[in-house]
Amino acid sequence: MTSFTPCRRWSLVPSLLFVFGIVVPSRVVAQVATTRPAAGAAARPAPADPDVYLLPLVGRGDALKIGVPANVSRRAGYDNQPAFQRDSRALYFTSNRGDGQSDIYRNDFSTGLTAPLRATKPESEYSAMPTLDGKSLTVIRVEADSAQRLAQFPFDGSAPTVLFPAIKPVGYFAQADDSTWAMFVLGSPATLQLARTGRGREQTTGSVIASNVGRSLHRIPGTAQVSYVQKGGAAWYVMRLDPVSRRVDTLIALPKGSEDVAWVDSTTLLVGSGTQLMQWRRGTTEWKSLGDLAFAHLANITRLAVSPNGQWLALVAEPQARASNPSPGAAAMPGDRIDKASVKRNIEILAADSMEGRMTGSRGQERAAIWLEQQYRAAGLTPAGDAGTFRQHIPLRLAQGPANAPGRTRPAPVASWAAWDSLPVEQRLRTSNVAAMIRGSDPVLRDEVVLVTAHYDHIGIREPVDGDSVNNGADDDASGNVALVEMANALMKGPRPKRTILFMSITGEEVGGFGTSWYIRHPLLPLEKTVVDLNVEMIAHVDSLAGGFGKAWLTGYERSTLGELLADNGIPLVPDPRPGQNFFSRSDNVAFARIGIPAHSLSSYNLVTPYHSPKDEASIVNVEHMAQVISATTKAVRLLSDGPKPTWHPGGRPDAPAPRPPR
Repeated sequence: MTSFTPCRRWSLVPSLLFVFGIVVPSRVVAQVATTRPAAGAAARPAPADPDVYLLPLVGRGDALKIGVPANVSRRAGYDNQPAFQRDSRALYFTSNRGDGQSDIYRNDFSTGLTAPLRATKPESEYSAMPTLDGKSLTVIRVEADSAQRLAQFPFDGSAPTVLFPAIKPVGYFAQADDSTWAMFVLGSPATLQLARTGRGREQTTGSVIASNVGRSLHRIPGTAQVSYVQKGGAAWYVMRLDPVSRRVDTLIALPKGSEDVAWVDSTTLLVGSGTQLMQWRRGTTEWKSLGDLAFAHLANITRLAVSPNGQWLALVAEPQARASNPSPGAAAMPGDRIDKASVKRNIEILAADSMEGRMTGSRGQERAAIWLEQQYRAAGLTPAGDAGTFRQHIPLRLAQGPANAPGRTRPAPVASWAAWDSLPVEQRLRTSNVAAMIRGSDPVLRDEVVLVTAHYDHIGIREPVDGDSVNNGADDDASGNVALVEMANALMKGPRPKRTILFMSITGEEVGGFGTSWYIRHPLLPLEKTVVDLNVEMIAHVDSLAGGFGKAWLTGYERSTLGELLADNGIPLVPDPRPGQNFFSRSDNVAFARIGIPAHSLSSYNLVTPYHSPKDEASIVNVEHMAQVISATTKAVRLLSDGPKPTWHPGGRPDAPAPRPPR
């Protein structure tokens, strides 16, 4: 495998560079010298090529917490120097794809797609940062003569411009205000220089502010000040510069061996130290640990970036190999092979026009519930609902729709059946979860529960599209319920599981999660014994980002050990390729996760096929793909019923919802 070295970003400079107080040859760049031992030091394994990770930031100040990192570059090669789009909806980073060319790539949070912003040859670009006005992307451009200058690429596609032709070689930079730029300029030693556009002499020469500085330059949010790293002596320090007065203040010493920082806001600074993330707040003198990310199989955290909205942190780290840990007896059973003809027949029934779009509390949804009940009974499952039935009945009321839809009504929750009895008859609605189980066989494990869910409601009949007003919901989520039915049949043909498996077709997901919230308040099986929820949500179409035909992804893959457990046993699931969409929190699984149950959704939704539209019909479903995904999911459920229990990674469990004020 070819190793892509970060030194491609530096031009050759005459004489020798002095970095860390060590004399190194001119072909060794400052970046490498600050992270690798000098010649003569003890040999170490070559570091892994860096990747870019994305993780949530929750809270502020002393309540700041980090989520679990998701790898968004996910490829061999050099990926580094992340920066967020001004609207926080995309991430830029430098990538070298093995041809000696480095370009700026953009990861779109809406689509999950990563693509080069502009393919430029023979020039390479590094260290992208959107301008404060959001109109251009500023980069370090390595030109044909190896000069490194600060350049801007307008987002409107017009030609790039060099901001300060005479200032080179520029390594890193920060924009303080509309016209003021701070630059790390390579030299012996490296210097911090200020320059202003449209200001005569300074536009061509710049002004040296400090020497022997580090690469981590940042505008301090909400100000026109800049922070930089001052090297030298036993410690390195984060400094604050006012570009107008030229006043420099010392803020905090960095942890030993760390260089890269990022501001969350004007008072809170983050740094990586090995696998640790550390926080410093203005007014304090110590760094506080936010968490150790070693569990995520990464090392050597370096570059950091915080999104403008403060909700995301991007970091660069070296991915570490993880030893596989397959579970004994996890092989697929012959009966796990799913018949595509059965899949086709069942989805044509559940997504038929006669189901009227399965709106919660409607006649069409009741028809769907009857059909699901029949399928679970025919498969031989044990009723798990109220009073020995397959139904868990749920009270609802008929409420007025939103103000922008006068005359439209909607289902709304009711606190209890007693409250339902007090409603006028014309306002009473009811719905139900459909629940069936396979009782566990192991004397020790049979009281534990593997919950397998999919919502069977959809959005009903609405305004017509091309003459069709029935929102059939074939993918969303008839496909998930067909999966539950097919899995139930397959699992009943094999050896009995050790844990109890509870299949639940859930109502009310589309109108507020009523079915899940009712179940949590009135569990059919003990919640404290429920070891996992695997929720199946939209598997009717191929997603190229998941690997194509027969492959699916898992929301919140990094949050618990579930993803790794399945991967170790050959289940073809990958991490959610669109973490910025926050799909983990957009289905029934999240309610179970918030009460502590490791809970994830399995999906192959590709953001392309119809969503909440009458065009989401059985006629366009890829039944061969569905059958493959269901077969793999059957193996996953068998593994969960017999194997180790998933557990949360640090920071993976979402916060419990805040208690509602009394009404």
